[in-house]
Amino acid sequence: MVDQKEETEGATEPAKPGTLPVSAKRNGLVYAAAATVVITMTLVLSWTCLRSPQPARARIESVAVLPLRNLSNDPEQEYFSDGMTDELITDLAKSGGLRVISHTSVEPYKNTTAGLPEIAKQLGVDAIVEGTVMRSANRVRITAQLIDARSDRHLWADSYERDLRDALSLQDEVAEQIAGEIGTSLMAVKQPLPVSARTLDPAAHESYLRGNFYWNQLNCDGFNRARQYFEQAVNKDPGFARAYVGLAETYFTLTDWGCSADPALVGKSKAAALKALELDQSLGEAHAWLGKLAFF
Repeated sequence: MVDQKEETEGATEPAKPGTLPVSAKRNGLVYAAAATVVITMTLVLSWTCLRSPQPARARIESVAVLPLRNLSNDPEQEYFSDGMTDELITDLAKSGGLRVISHTSVEPYKNTTAGLPEIAKQLGVDAIVEGTVMRSANRVRITAQLIDARSDRHLWADSYERDLRDALSLQDEVAEQIAGEIGTSLMAVKQPLPVSARTLDPAAHESYLRGNFYWNQLNCDGFNRARQYFEQAVNKDPGFARAYVGLAETYFTLTDWGCSADPALVGKSKAAALKALELDQSLGEAHAWLGKLAFF
C-alpha cells in the first residue's frame, strides 16, 4: 500500500487565497500581449488610411430625373407628380455646367423595371435622380435621392414636407440641394439656384401642373386642354411667370402642330413670353422661348 503521507505530499498544493495559479498568470500575459498587438496594428492602419489620399469621386456632368412616383394612391394625382418632376428638371437645368435630360426623354421610364445603370447607359448620363411625391390635403411630401449610375452608389438622399402653398419654393430647394451635391464634382457651378420668394396661389399652381401634364401628352387634345389650364393659372394668379411660359409654348404649338388655324396664336405666344419676362427677368424658359420664336 502507498503510504498515506506520501500520497498527501504528492498532491498539488492548493493556491493561497487572493493568488492566481502560474498557468493563469501566463495566459493573462499572452492575452494582454495579443491585445496590445491588435490595438497597435489598428492604430497604424487607421493612421495609414487617414494619411493616404482618398479616391476622388468621378465627375458628374449629366443627370436624368426619373419621373417621381405618385404615392397618393389616387391616379387622379398623377398630374401632380408629373408636374413636380417637370419643375425639378427645369430647376436643375439652371445649374451651370450640368446637362439635364428632358422630361420627354425620361417619360418612357416612368414604370420601367430596368436597373438604374442600364437606364443611365441608355440615356447617356452619369447620375440618376429618383424619388416620390405624396400629396395629402394641403400638404406635400417629396423624397429624392441622387445615385451615381456608374457604381449604382447612393450619393445623397433627403425628404421634405411643406404646405402646398410653398410647393414651388420646395421644388427649388430640392433642386438646389441636388445641384450642390453634384457641384462637388462639377468643373464649375456658375451660380446658386434661385429660391422663389413669392408665395404661390395653390389653385393657380394646381392649374399650372395640370397644364404641364396635358401638354406632355403631345397631341392636339392635350394641347387644347393645357391651354385651358394655363389660362386658368394666370387668371387665378396674374403674377405667375411660369404659367405665362406654359401659355407661350401652348399657343405656338397649337399652330405648329396644325391643331388650330388661328393666325393670332403666334402673336399671343410672344406676348405671353414677354409677360413672363416682365414678371421675372431671370426666367430662362421665357428667354429660350423668345429665341425659338425668333428662329421660326
